[in-house]
Amino acid sequence: MAEAGSESVSIPRVNLGCQGLQVSKLGFGCMGLTGAYNDPLPEEEAISVIKHAFTQGITFFDTADIYGSNHANELLLAKALKQLPRDKIQLATKFGMSRGISGLQIKGTPDYVRSCCEASLKRLDVQYIDLYYQHRVDTSVPIEQTMGELKKLVEEGKVKYIGLSEASPDTIRRAHAVHPITAVQLEWSLWTRDIEDEVIPLCRELGIGIVPYSPLGRGFFGGKGVVETVPSVSSLSGHPRYQAENMEKNKRIYERIESLAKKHECTTPQLALAWVLQQGNDVVPIPGTTKIKNLDQNIGALSVKLSEKDLREISEAVPIDEVAGIRYYNERHAKFSWKSANTPPNDSSVSTVPRVSKLGFGCMGLTGAYNDPLPEQEAISVIKHAFTQGITFFDTADVYGSNHANELLLAKALKQLPRDKIQLATKFGISKTTFSDRQIKGTPDYVRSCCEASLKRLDVQYIDLYYQHRVDTSVPIEQTMGELKKLVEEGKVKYIGLSEASPDTIRRAHAVHPITAVQLEWSLWTRDIEDEVIPLCRELGIGIVPYSPLGRGFFGGKGVVETVPSVSTLSGHPRYQAENIEKNKRIYEKIESLAQKHQCTTPQLALAWVLQQGNDVVPIPGTTKIKNLDQNIGALLVKLSENDLREISEAVPIDDVAGVRHYDEGHAKFSWKSANTPPNDSKEETWNTNTKMAEVPRVKLGPQGLEVSKIGFGCMGLTGVYNDPVPEEVGISIIKYAFSKGITFFDTADFYGAHANEVLVGKALKELPRDKVQIATKFGIVKMDMASNTVVVNGTPEYVRSCCEGSLQRLGVDYIDLYYQHRVDTTVPIEDTMGELKKLVEEGKVKHIGLSEASPDTIRRAHSVHPITAVQLEWSLWTREIEQDIVPLCRELGIAIVPYSPLGRGFFGGKGVTESIPANSFLAYQPRIRGENLDKNKILYSKLEKLAKKHGCKPSQLALAWILNQGDDIVPIPGTTKTTNLDINISSLEVKLKEDDLKEITDAVPISEVAGDRTTAAFVKCSWKFADTPPKRS
Repeated sequence: MAEAGSESVSIPRVNLGCQGLQVSKLGFGCMGLTGAYNDPLPEEEAISVIKHAFTQGITFFDTADIYGSNHANELLLAKALKQLPRDKIQLATKFGMSRGISGLQIKGTPDYVRSCCEASLKRLDVQYIDLYYQHRVDTSVPIEQTMGELKKLVEEGKVKYIGLSEASPDTIRRAHAVHPITAVQLEWSLWTRDIEDEVIPLCRELGIGIVPYSPLGRGFFGGKGVVETVPSVSSLSGHPRYQAENMEKNKRIYERIESLAKKHECTTPQLALAWVLQQGNDVVPIPGTTKIKNLDQNIGALSVKLSEKDLREISEAVPIDEVAGIRYYNERHAKFSWKSANTPPNDSSVSTVPRVSKLGFGCMGLTGAYNDPLPEQEAISVIKHAFTQGITFFDTADVYGSNHANELLLAKALKQLPRDKIQLATKFGISKTTFSDRQIKGTPDYVRSCCEASLKRLDVQYIDLYYQHRVDTSVPIEQTMGELKKLVEEGKVKYIGLSEASPDTIRRAHAVHPITAVQLEWSLWTRDIEDEVIPLCRELGIGIVPYSPLGRGFFGGKGVVETVPSVSTLSGHPRYQAENIEKNKRIYEKIESLAQKHQCTTPQLALAWVLQQGNDVVPIPGTTKIKNLDQNIGALLVKLSENDLREISEAVPIDDVAGVRHYDEGHAKFSWKSANTPPNDSKEETWNTNTKMAEVPRVKLGPQGLEVSKIGFGCMGLTGVYNDPVPEEVGISIIKYAFSKGITFFDTADFYGAHANEVLVGKALKELPRDKVQIATKFGIVKMDMASNTVVVNGTPEYVRSCCEGSLQRLGVDYIDLYYQHRVDTTVPIEDTMGELKKLVEEGKVKHIGLSEASPDTIRRAHSVHPITAVQLEWSLWTREIEQDIVPLCRELGIAIVPYSPLGRGFFGGKGVTESIPANSFLAYQPRIRGENLDKNKILYSKLEKLAKKHGCKPSQLALAWILNQGDDIVPIPGTTKTTNLDINISSLEVKLKEDDLKEITDAVPISEVAGDRTTAAFVKCSWKFADTPPKRS
């Protein structure tokens, strides 16, 4: 059978987890070298295998303190390490399993963790362990206790990163909340796939790497028991799947994979291993072997390219229900697997809340905000648990959750609780909310309609505390309060509250009817209300209800010990942005240190600080986890003196907090500082629906009459490429926000998001004036397969027409302003493609024609058929190859240039530098943002960062300004999923650069020093350098 060789294989480097550990895409499991499936190898032979693996590019070596007799495996690896460069090796070992009289014993107590680590360090003769796993979970010890000791070892520098092996989802989540887990090691192969439904999705949600052990099915797909007998001394001789009756059945599975391997021109084990390798960039299998020829064969698996269809075909060849025998040696071993690896709750005494609950519960997160919504029954159980613990004050709002889901959820919970024991607070006033687009309303009729609707949804006769959620600054507060007062008189509302109201508004509202409470953001890092609002409330006898008392989860560990999900609104919050979170972590560490002094957790100390600001203060922290809820309640036990409160306050100097408290300027407009209302005798102002645009210049794109904004907006990322797709309403709001700022030129393509991008843009267009918007879309890419490094392109006339009709329908428009050929079909004369495009122009379906990644010859020939308005090409500080041939040609022909990826695929915006790259991101495939290349390229970023300081702007602004200043015929189209970044991009227009400045910036990024190709091999093949087409046949 053909074998994919290892000689020409370059083993890629990948990120394992999100904490910075970089390893070879293929690891090496050392266990077998000291005996397991076979007799131990002689020491020198075993060391030569390890050294050979390293010379071939494997740098990630896996061992454990239990492997081999008397820790022989770690001792062997230590001797091999003496002959290898330590700083180039990523060493993983494990603790937690030992052999006793009664068999395997599992232990995870803190003192055992430490003693094991010290012993492994000594045996391995190293200063630190790169990745330290708990080998099996001790189900008698709360995982928090095990992780607490591991965290200390990280802090002491003895361990770099923490891993778990065969851990349950609950254990993984709880462990990750104590300290980030870098990798989870589990059995995963073609015949062991039970982790795919629960564990793999969880790891990807949390950004945890996956390290499959036994990726060849304990040697089965390498031929063990099929083409090679199993030695009697081998542990495999006792494995259920290798027993005679089972093995005969399983041989049929082997034969299927063997047959498929012939099709793919590789060996059976190579195909089985390639299947695992291509499950994702976050997957790093660690096959072991005692033979160098098998090692080379495993490395050769990296050259086996599989499409999605191939992966599916291989999976289907091994139906799990046809695998004979369980994966465990016996029932006892089964007890140590991930399915049985939950640990008891961390034992902490939980207090009983006072009868009138001093602590409330914010329900918002139960239906999704910082995380995905909880399942309904799980959310109800959290509310009921809060009540059983003494919390009676529950906070919701009509705007929380999709379609008022939060109020509806609370109503269902109330059905199971005594209504007369509950104090229910809800809110009105935000009539529309997306990430960046809010509408506030406080007219009397709106107040009443909201109240009636909330009563109906909550299914109650009255609301205990009814807040105005945000102040409508176009309506005198007296008018809003007048209606609220009527609702009190009618018994529909018991008490009235305000949220984010200014001192003037509070006073005037209180004069109409007593205000019972004011809800405001108040935490250790948000204290702007202390000088004006708090004294006023106390003067008037108004209670204070702090929301986000844990700093939007920061003091609970969000962004510090727990990653922020990409779907979370927090991912767009300034204080959680990469450059700011690194500074803010120092604040967290100070509070963490003080918490140890007070013998409590960090969130408990932060919450206790708020709780003890006065008897009139009732914070409403929210959570989706009962253990966090119990922890919050436990904060009531933390007693703080005046000196303690002062010490805690001084540990968080407000000037040291990095980032503003608001998501963006739009949100800041709705805070208490901007919440004054007009006097009551003023005439009601009419809202001007004509959105005022910012000063973004207008420029001509080509000489055919197309006028656009000087900066465009690339919509691609809104439906997911570099990150997860944003929710539809968020995507629409970002497009609308861009338009409100003066951007009118929007770029999409039929290929983006499998048509989802055009559909999204179409929905946004429905809310914008069509005649003020210039829409550019593209056709030509049929499909892309990263596994096989291929891009399929079609430029035939009939395909051109069908694509155009499809785009018009999806966009919901009568014409496309600028229609590009996305990539050139090198099998079709460009004259044929252009001929059909010309017809579409004549029919009025297309206004202007463009090309993307076209060669000089193709541009000239296309332009002779019909004028080309614009050519779209990659152009940024580190991609400048078009400057010699393409740019001069375009200027000769009067064709405009539309640079895509003007920030170097986000690199100059901080991707991979100040911001980590998600494992599922397209960027994870980009050569320049991977491994050693990224480390080299960070030097270029540093140079630009220094120049940006000189120009008083951000690196991303300087990089974009450099492009913008290349000429009036240049219109870049940067994309983003965050309005803060959009504002930053627009502000690049204000960065003025002279010729000397442009030269200095160019010189700071010498192309010869840029490490890595500009894109993947698949896209290089269809770039402008390879985009000539055959001559037109007459």
